[in-house]
Amino acid sequence: RARRPGAMAAAADTECKECFDLFDTDGDGKIKTGQLGEALRSLGQILTEKEVAGLQSEVTGELLPWDKFKELAARKPRQPEKQAKALLQAFEVFDKGGTGQVDMVELRRILTSMGEKLSQQEFQEICEMAGLPAGSAVDYRQVVDKVVKA
Repeated sequence: RARRPGAMAAAADTECKECFDLFDTDGDGKIKTGQLGEALRSLGQILTEKEVAGLQSEVTGELLPWDKFKELAARKPRQPEKQAKALLQAFEVFDKGGTGQVDMVELRRILTSMGEKLSQQEFQEICEMAGLPAGSAVDYRQVVDKVVKA
């Protein structure tokens, strides 16, 4: 497999470091091992809980240093096409009428009460960043495009 051009690799490294720094709340160059899955997913990686547990088992102790995080993150690079497909499938589960639309009130209820829950404020911030209306229906294909391209 060919390596990415230097500029793209540098941009990916910068994104990875920025993500790591968000989780490194005390600035000591380490994050909690338990945050690994959340941090990798915030980079756009699609990981099962089993995959996360496997990665966490490679970390010695409760803290994960930057160099080890970077190594683990590089194993499964972002796959926008796969991410888009997974997100579309998730939305289709809630699109009972097959309209291609999702009601934002229903989406808020789902995302703040199921799975890895968002807080109400997190949901609102995501909507504002993505330019999504708070109370009406939206075309979820557009939502997926915005998420995958972010």
